[in-house]
Amino acid sequence: MYGYAVSRKWNFSIDEHDKLVAALNPLRPSVCISPLPQFVRKALKSVSQQVPASCVDLFGLEPRLLDALMPFQHDGVCFGISRGGRVMFADDMGLGKTIQALGVAAYYRKEWPMLVVTPSSVRYSWANAIERWVGSVNTADITVVGSGRDHFDGAEVVIMSYDLLSRRAKEILDHNFRVVILDESHMIKSFKAARYKAASPIMKNAKRVMLLSGTPALSRPSELYTQISGIDRSLFPSFQDYGVRYCAGKQHPWGWDFSGSSNMEELQIILESKLMIRRLKSQVLHQLPAKQRTTVILDPTSVQSGTKAMEAAARQLGLKTLKGAEKHGALIQFFAETACAKLKAVSEYIKELLESDKKFLVFAHHRVMMDKLCDTCDNANCRYIRIDGKTTGELKQNLVTKFQTCDDVRIAILSITAANAGITLTAAHLVVFAELFWNPGILVQAEDRVHRIGQEDCVMVQYLVAKGTADDYIWPLVQSKLEVLSKAGLSKDSFSIVDSTYQKGSQQESIMNYFNELGDNNEDPTEEPSTKKLKV
Repeated sequence: MYGYAVSRKWNFSIDEHDKLVAALNPLRPSVCISPLPQFVRKALKSVSQQVPASCVDLFGLEPRLLDALMPFQHDGVCFGISRGGRVMFADDMGLGKTIQALGVAAYYRKEWPMLVVTPSSVRYSWANAIERWVGSVNTADITVVGSGRDHFDGAEVVIMSYDLLSRRAKEILDHNFRVVILDESHMIKSFKAARYKAASPIMKNAKRVMLLSGTPALSRPSELYTQISGIDRSLFPSFQDYGVRYCAGKQHPWGWDFSGSSNMEELQIILESKLMIRRLKSQVLHQLPAKQRTTVILDPTSVQSGTKAMEAAARQLGLKTLKGAEKHGALIQFFAETACAKLKAVSEYIKELLESDKKFLVFAHHRVMMDKLCDTCDNANCRYIRIDGKTTGELKQNLVTKFQTCDDVRIAILSITAANAGITLTAAHLVVFAELFWNPGILVQAEDRVHRIGQEDCVMVQYLVAKGTADDYIWPLVQSKLEVLSKAGLSKDSFSIVDSTYQKGSQQESIMNYFNELGDNNEDPTEEPSTKKLKV
């Protein structure tokens, strides 16, 4: 039997649509002809009236932001501006949706105040990003709303979670934000959700709206409609029209079913022409560094930094009378109490990461942190592996094989000191450090469980840091230590490009010295110092 084409496709200008349909009419009824719906023709014809992204001039954008943009990010900012600042950034995770959205927002700087709505765990990371890239904004101009009682009158930038948006919707609408950014915008995918009901009038009222999501439609095209309508309400006449065309809408005795998908290529053409830009990592890999490091500032309201135990540990460490083993013990206690203080905040962040379908590694040092991470995965019904100091060599290899080969085993919970070498976990390209460690060489080794031969993707590394804890001292120490090695040619890695907002007071100089002493020691500092001596 000879093979034959099941289907064929022809391209034609949308301006020729009516002429083509008329020419095909004589073929009826032998040939079924379905003209494009009016709203599809209208959307495609309007593309020719838009300003091409290539004609956008970013001259005047702040130099520090402009210089930081990679070529594809530069294109993304130009696309957003060509669409009048109403755009969806749907790039893969790790391609810099934040800096692209800030580039568009900075272009319309004179129209602020600006509202940023984001998952609660990254509110302070957004504040740091704005301070870093938009130099004309002072720290005092940024308000991170942490509760229903926090005021934001007079703030140029307001950052809040989706839950607080739902609770304070009228107040926010009355504030008349002209520029709005919704991070992880798939969180408003449901018509019925309080988040969408709160966000919808705010998006409608704003002049510029940017939605950010690496997974804009988590499973069904029906979930895209709320986000599309938030940017451009005129694109599709109604959800029913959209659902019939793109969700394989079917009417049953009990109502409409829009759970399917149809005409996906057409939908993609319309979205990418009108309002969405999406690049996969594979498309821009040549522009990316092999490894990208970022800090994630944990939500201070979830960090238990003010407990009596934390205060006592910090106070004890500050005593100038401490010597030798006493100093070592006080430092280890402060580090241990920091792990306890971060448990809730780290768990909340990991829960949000679990909403994606990505595999990732999460490193920790203390057993209490590793136990909390396992509990978080268990509660989310997410399969994981755990490798710590008690894991035998044979079991370790079996766990590594399971992570590398089983798609549903998504998380590897690893000890910084027990799993920083000797294993390969290239099935993931995201590495998360729930805790820090004062020896940067150990951190780099841990990162390289993913960044190895066989890894074809850019590796993302996230360090979760908490203000008011030992992280304030460990993080700048790690940066300075690795920078010294880098300048001496002893290491190709550098942490200096990672934004850091930590400062120590002069009265805390002695604490930093303690960490410096541990940074020179390659052994595990949490071991009892019975056979080793710290330099004093």
